[in-house]
Amino acid sequence: MKKIAIIALSLISAAAFAQPTERHGSNGPTGPEIKINAPSVQITSLSHSSLQNGSSGTAAARQNVASNTGNVTIDALSLQVASISNSAVSNSASDNAAATQNLASNMGKVNVGGAQLQLVAARNSYIGNTASGGSSAVQNVSSNNGCQVCN
Repeated sequence: MKKIAIIALSLISAAAFAQPTERHGSNGPTGPEIKINAPSVQITSLSHSSLQNGSSGTAAARQNVASNTGNVTIDALSLQVASISNSAVSNSASDNAAATQNLASNMGKVNVGGAQLQLVAARNSYIGNTASGGSSAVQNVSSNNGCQVCN
């Protein structure tokens, strides 16, 4: 864990000097496209917490924790960390609903093109995903999912 903290601090320092990529069409910002093009750091730390995502009826619920979703392009070093201790993380859908939860993940058309560490460190915690009644619950934990319409 000490090594991860040192790597994270190094990446945070490098990210401070990184220039963001802007996406503007003639009418302002465009769709779900995410392009970072070098160091990216996303860290979420939970302790004695409850993080819940859910939907019912015909609704859709989406929750992203230390994640990118959409058409993701990073092209180099990226660190995505969710540190969870003594906590509950849940994702649920019922009655024809859809729920999507991403923890330290990329979802959508994913292109990383280099080194990337995706880590969910869970200690004394619950991570759950449920669907009932014709529903769809998608949960990505430290993963890349190229499907944008999986739910």
